[in-house]
Amino acid sequence: MRILFTGVYPHLYGGLERFAERSAAALREEGHVVDVVGDPPRELDERDLVLMQKIPPTIADLRRMKARYGDRLRFYAHDHELYCLRRHYYDPFRRLCDRTYSFLPCRACAAVTRPQWVARNLFRPIVSFIEEMRGVKTFVPAVYIKDNLVKNGFDPESVKVLYPLFVKPFREEASSHTWMPDGKLRVLFMGQIIAGKGVGMLIEAAELMKSPHTLVVVGTGRDEAKLRKLASVDVEFKGWQENAQRFFREADVCAVPSLWNEPFGTVGAEALSHGVPVVTFDVGGLSDWLVPGETGLFACAPDGRTRTPDARNPAALARALDDMANRARLASMSAHALDIVERLFDPDKFIKEFLTW
Repeated sequence: MRILFTGVYPHLYGGLERFAERSAAALREEGHVVDVVGDPPRELDERDLVLMQKIPPTIADLRRMKARYGDRLRFYAHDHELYCLRRHYYDPFRRLCDRTYSFLPCRACAAVTRPQWVARNLFRPIVSFIEEMRGVKTFVPAVYIKDNLVKNGFDPESVKVLYPLFVKPFREEASSHTWMPDGKLRVLFMGQIIAGKGVGMLIEAAELMKSPHTLVVVGTGRDEAKLRKLASVDVEFKGWQENAQRFFREADVCAVPSLWNEPFGTVGAEALSHGVPVVTFDVGGLSDWLVPGETGLFACAPDGRTRTPDARNPAALARALDDMANRARLASMSAHALDIVERLFDPDKFIKEFLTW
């Protein structure tokens, strides 16, 4: 088959880009011809399947794609861009949002939180995009995103959960893993150092932990300089790394303290594939792969609830991390993590469903 991925830009590298890279490589190994581009090309050549990973820049571009490819066109909703002007799905007060798209409230939210986007958002035809996209078969990375699309008018039958492609679990690597070798819980954060990723809250939580620990932060972002100044000597910033996956070999737990509705949380699932349990907040689609007590822990409010504002604070995160400081528990969760990765992220199943649905 001749396949085209659109909406992948070379100057970015996050979950969407890793999805495209891995998916294209797997499809090419099966003998398919795969091209990856940013905006849809002006000249639309013949393709057997086209996957849009971002909404095309204009309604005209989208209609042009639909007219050219018809039922060969697919969309992968990696984030909240169809129904949230900010794409992060929380309000100006950093409360997680659960509303359907509404013209005035959503534009007011975007104007308050991202004033530099006002001109762009004021004229962005969200309703028209949603109406046009309802006719396109859509893949999503988690049940949570499917529910949001259905809430915004999508037919449930036109939306399919297709978990991102991962390599098979690193069982040999995990089998030689030594847990807490010096008696300290080795906490790893990997990702962008920005407010929505919760790195600042993780640093606060580390200072509240009762268990001996270390914290390694891998990545960079606009908040890095500020957090370096605020962090204690127990926090080690590694910056951007070419081969970041190697840090899982020296971690006991991966922290994913996101404060926004993560659509999937790629880094957490990657940690599980290396047999490293995860501690996170119960936001967005993370519950598709985090099974509390088996593959990691959600931070909890004092009453035990996880999907509540009272669970998203440094004290709750510190308690969850302290609960992980047990070698036997880490080893048990590691085994469960490898099993769930093998079950959810099977490459053969991914390719079959991607090509035949």
